[in-house]
Amino acid sequence: MKPLKRITSWRIITLAAYLMVSVAPLVSQADDLSPLPDGSKVDLSANCPVCGMLVGGDLGATVTYSYRDNKPVGFSGVAAAVFKDGHVVGFEGARCLFIYGAVPKKFGVEVENIARRFVTNFGSRKMMDVTKAFLVLGSPVKGPMGYELIPFSTVEEAEKFKSEFGGKRVVQLGTVEFKDVERKTPPSPKLPAPETSK
Repeated sequence: MKPLKRITSWRIITLAAYLMVSVAPLVSQADDLSPLPDGSKVDLSANCPVCGMLVGGDLGATVTYSYRDNKPVGFSGVAAAVFKDGHVVGFEGARCLFIYGAVPKKFGVEVENIARRFVTNFGSRKMMDVTKAFLVLGSPVKGPMGYELIPFSTVEEAEKFKSEFGGKRVVQLGTVEFKDVERKTPPSPKLPAPETSK
């Protein structure tokens, strides 16, 4: 019977490094998935098909806010489209979700195959069905790509936000047109460090 080889410290270090490299991606991938109200999950580490930014931003968060003088100046809330076959496409914000649906040929999608769409509620920080959302258009609160739609669950919340922080009008899904979401301003300047929520 051969004696067991003595394990040297460099072999332990090599084994530990190998395990960290091979297991770490599995752990981070699970953390990058955020649940949607229907039970499906959106990948926060994916790129938005409209603007190319990370769905969860650099922080991998479902929602981030930026403030200046105790007023919101930046908002990034994840949005998602769930297709009939279960496939989920994530977006950097509500505006990108609307552009995706407004010009589907550009993105190679058939809108009739989208079963559900979700946006992040500005007030509650939770994902909600976009068909029930009230969206503030023309607010000075910008998203990472500039102009953004700010979603709320009630018309009262949306109107209150509009009167306190500005906005042109409150709309719902059926009344948003491409001209409402097309880019009219350059991306936002560097904003203060955001608050996050996962």
